[in-house]
Amino acid sequence: MEITELGAELRRTVEEIAEVSLYIWESGWSASTGGNLSLDVTDLMTSEQLESSQAPDIPLPVVVPELAGRTMFVTVSESRFRDVPRWPERTLMLMQVSASGHHYRVLWGGQGAGNPTIELIPHLKIHGYFQARALPHRAVLHTHPQHLIAMTHLPEYRNPDFIRVLQTSQTTAKVFLREGVGMTGFMSMGSEQLAERTVDLLRGRRAVIWERHGCVAIGADVFEAFDVTDVLEKAAQVFLLCVTTGYEPKRMTPDEVAML
Repeated sequence: MEITELGAELRRTVEEIAEVSLYIWESGWSASTGGNLSLDVTDLMTSEQLESSQAPDIPLPVVVPELAGRTMFVTVSESRFRDVPRWPERTLMLMQVSASGHHYRVLWGGQGAGNPTIELIPHLKIHGYFQARALPHRAVLHTHPQHLIAMTHLPEYRNPDFIRVLQTSQTTAKVFLREGVGMTGFMSMGSEQLAERTVDLLRGRRAVIWERHGCVAIGADVFEAFDVTDVLEKAAQVFLLCVTTGYEPKRMTPDEVAML
């Protein structure tokens, strides 16, 4: 641990991550070490904290110039969401990207020589997209919600925008995710190909479903990213409950959509 004590705002942020991590575990979206999270906290860092670190530079798996000098919390590889509240220093890592965008250094956490999540590339690419577009999003949450994953096994329901699910499950889903949802085909987890496709699908959206894998949601903070996932998972659950009972879910009419 290079920074011996986090400032008050960073400690509060760790508490928020821990709270959401517990929600994720209790929701069943993270079996064992599944899922990961990142949160840009550059605006919460002080110059004293940054200057106090003598941590060595570590090569990044991909160069993201847009993140030069940015600082973020990321979950540690092989860590469990359920363990974040008990052991934040083991399960989280505060990392700063170098001025060149080629390296990072660990400012806090990652105890036991932990490495960032194996899906760091998608996280970096998505945060780079935020910075390039000057978007207000700071959180990236990847989880494994059961009903969303089940939906991707049904060929007839693989609509890239998931509009049929949002228009038939419940009105709040359509209201909350009126921009729709992106969906990728199957790709190797943590790959640059998956990262680039996810960024493309996030343009104008807040969630992307990875076929047979899980969901990526974004938000201004970890609570918003959780809410996006929660609403989407509930929509998939309601839809599947209807289908498995033999009922064809009723799509909202244009007038009903307009009323929303």
